Amino acid sequence: MRIATRIALLTSLILALSAATRPETAMRSPNIVFILCDDLGWGDLSCYGQKTLRTPNLDKLAAEGLRCTDFYTTSPVCSPARASIMTGLHSGHLPIRHLADPYLPDDINNIAKVFHKAGYATTCTGKYGVGNSQAHDDALKKGFDHHYGYNCMRHAHNFFPPWLLEDGKKFYLRNRPPAGDQRQWETGVGVAELKVDYTPDLVEKEALDFIEENQNRPFFLYYCTNLPHANNEGGNSPDGMEVDEYGDFATKDWKDNEKGFARMLQRIDQTVGKVRAKLEELGLAEDTIIMFSSDNGPHQEGGHAVKTFDSAGPFQGFKRSLHEGGIRVPFIAWGPGRIPGGRVSEELCYFPDLMNTFCELVMLPPEGPADGHSLVPLLEGREDEQPSHPYLYHEYLGQIAVREGNHKFYRDGDGAEFLYDLETDVHEDTDIKDQHPAIFARLKGRIALEHRDYAPTPVLGGAIP
Repeated sequence: MRIATRIALLTSLILALSAATRPETAMRSPNIVFILCDDLGWGDLSCYGQKTLRTPNLDKLAAEGLRCTDFYTTSPVCSPARASIMTGLHSGHLPIRHLADPYLPDDINNIAKVFHKAGYATTCTGKYGVGNSQAHDDALKKGFDHHYGYNCMRHAHNFFPPWLLEDGKKFYLRNRPPAGDQRQWETGVGVAELKVDYTPDLVEKEALDFIEENQNRPFFLYYCTNLPHANNEGGNSPDGMEVDEYGDFATKDWKDNEKGFARMLQRIDQTVGKVRAKLEELGLAEDTIIMFSSDNGPHQEGGHAVKTFDSAGPFQGFKRSLHEGGIRVPFIAWGPGRIPGGRVSEELCYFPDLMNTFCELVMLPPEGPADGHSLVPLLEGREDEQPSHPYLYHEYLGQIAVREGNHKFYRDGDGAEFLYDLETDVHEDTDIKDQHPAIFARLKGRIALEHRDYAPTPVLGGAIP
């Protein structure tokens, strides 16, 4: 028998013995639906304290599952955050750290490859948005069986584009750019003049169809809605927050941009309800886990103001900031077959944990390199078995943040350094480094341990708004 064959058999035996010692519900490899929003704030959901807008489907999901209060993205902007989800790396180790950085190498390990190795049907629907200048079929090159929606981040700003992508091929919609707007025909970027096909409708249908078509095999649905991102090309006009209609908010005494934001949040919640209903209709709820989060904190773009609905909750900062408002994001996990409900956790968690979490859920050994650890004990209600992070590390455009327990080191883009106690000062108003020099020095010392130099080749066009 060849050595490689012996190793494979031994690995299978170890996995089988490990599974046999766990609860019966853990024996199954569950379907995974990971719903990722685009620029949704910690405070946008009513289960996280939103007072003006309501999210009943998400509230129900949280009440019946697990809601994390101290869950973090890796970066306060989309591309590096999504790269972190894909690879399990934090922003001091990622090959993508800024919006102008190029795409991931094809040979890098990622979650799509993990699910493929486990025999799952996989799809990415909506905004893929990892890096710049990649080929239209980049998601397929990274290991997804199927991709439907957007590849480029700029393209994903447009909710009524002239075309979308399916498995690397363009297909045209009924939306039409203004006469002479050749750039929009070529790139999909801009604001349509004729608006017929609202892409969140198309992406939602694709996701529901994927569940139905794969109901008899394990599947991973990476549902990347571009809601509630603004169409930045629409500026401060009502087109800055493009929606199908204002619906329930049409008569509100708000400016149209805020009506559009409210409608986007409502659409997110309604879609979550439809996904859950589809799983229950097909008898898949007991064998499926839904995870819900956002790539970074709330935006202040397209004429929408963060303060209108207190999208950042009690925190300072928003998108592009390493203050809590820019990096602390909602995270809800629901699975009636294996996630005990009615729980709220303050465990420090972040996107790099998802790689090893997915590995354990599909009964594969951890796939390296990864900066996180599996959250399966937390998900399954075995909190006393959950490994804890000694600290979390973030960097972006000269900013650095290190959280250790309730203490947070923060360096702003100008190099000024602060120490905050988040237990008593969640808004990060009072610098306490002079009172606690040893804690300040220890957290600052983490930078040398976690930052690795990198030199990506910037792509033409510069940073993406």
